Amino acid sequence: MATMKKKVNPLWGGRFKTGASDLAQSFSSSVDVDKNLFEVDIKGSIAYAEILKEAKVINAKDLSKIKKGLNKILLEIREDRFNWDPALEDVHMNIESRLAEIAGASAKKLHTGRSRNDQVATDLRLFLKIRIDEILQTITSLQKSILEQADKNYDVLLPGFTHLQIAQPVTLGHHLMAWYEMLSRDYSRLIDTKKRMDVMPLGSAALSGTRFNIDRKFLAKKLGFSEISRNSMDAVSDRDFVLELASSLSIIGIHLSRICEEIIIWSSKQFDYLELSDDVCTGSSIMPQKKNPDMAELIRGGTSKTIANLMGLLSLMKNLPLTYNRDMQEDKAYIFDSLDFSENSLALLGIVIDGMKPNVEKMKQDCFKGQITATDLADYLVEKNMPFRQAHEVVGKIVASAESKDKQIYELGIKDLRKFSKLIEEDVSAYLDPEITIKSRKQTGGTAPSQVKKEINSAKKSILKRAL
Repeated sequence: MATMKKKVNPLWGGRFKTGASDLAQSFSSSVDVDKNLFEVDIKGSIAYAEILKEAKVINAKDLSKIKKGLNKILLEIREDRFNWDPALEDVHMNIESRLAEIAGASAKKLHTGRSRNDQVATDLRLFLKIRIDEILQTITSLQKSILEQADKNYDVLLPGFTHLQIAQPVTLGHHLMAWYEMLSRDYSRLIDTKKRMDVMPLGSAALSGTRFNIDRKFLAKKLGFSEISRNSMDAVSDRDFVLELASSLSIIGIHLSRICEEIIIWSSKQFDYLELSDDVCTGSSIMPQKKNPDMAELIRGGTSKTIANLMGLLSLMKNLPLTYNRDMQEDKAYIFDSLDFSENSLALLGIVIDGMKPNVEKMKQDCFKGQITATDLADYLVEKNMPFRQAHEVVGKIVASAESKDKQIYELGIKDLRKFSKLIEEDVSAYLDPEITIKSRKQTGGTAPSQVKKEINSAKKSILKRAL
């Protein structure tokens, strides 16, 4: 019995005698991923049709049919009435095929001077710009949650750590504002990424540009781009904007992971610095007493995806010759996954932080451990004109003596302290009390409550400006 020939895709049927095999069609189809681009694809096609009309490539009747058809398709997709056909490979060909059913011969004119190469590059930039704006809003929301907690606890004593060892006293507000600063850099990076992304490739066609009199600057304005691409070969093959966004998202992931790590540690009974709300924790199937910080753990673990996706994109692009190669179809799965995770985890971390209840007393208790004011004692000796390295050595000996007696340095008497330096007098007590010493670190960036309050107020003003 004769084997049935596969139907050739109508969008390139003239060159081929038979269509792709079932496996080839299934393997090459990307519609399950790139159908997310449907809104920007239709927006781009409507704007392109209007420019074709201006260039006298199509007439007013063609334009009307195309626009009506595309708006009908948009409604069908939004209402989940659109039939996505994997055999048509991607979002662009699915929409174009449906448009041909609705608008007939007029639809076949829409692709004049346009390739899927510049079409997808334009769609992706439009889509990512929208998603960046959404993530910027989510970062701002998370920062507001941090600011609210920082404002409530701007003067609450907390041990500062290096190497996860008690180092110097700070305030909880100061520590929370460190999280705020991380996210501010993330916000800034996304703004910069969006600026470099704001270049329109449409009009580059497959790789060499178009012979039709397309007003690319006017088209860019219609689509909300600030610039047009300057080299058609680069325009269709450039994915730097995807790599840069993936990099920015992976750095956000690292920051979220670090913040969650601290929340997890602080909420443990060994630290007991925080109690998390029930709505972001789970229990144990066997241990009835457990309250596990699962949401923070899932964010911490899930951020590995943003790093893996960046590595995937870098590996994807590293050896591709100019211009477009089908390999680039894989870029969307990576970046869409990072976008979805980043937006969800930023929102979830806001819920975690909103519900945190600091254990103020436990934090304060730990500020009287670990010889926490040893550096302040060294500073005291420096103010008495002792060279810092000598002061460091003297205080090291005082610490060793205190620990041999199972004491903290603030528990030593003046007589004991003066055995190590005659410069030490009664006024040293103000340098040994963490509640007093933190007030002296009032330079910009310091942990003095007065300075922390200034930084919080400044941050609030900065957040307000974003909305203007």
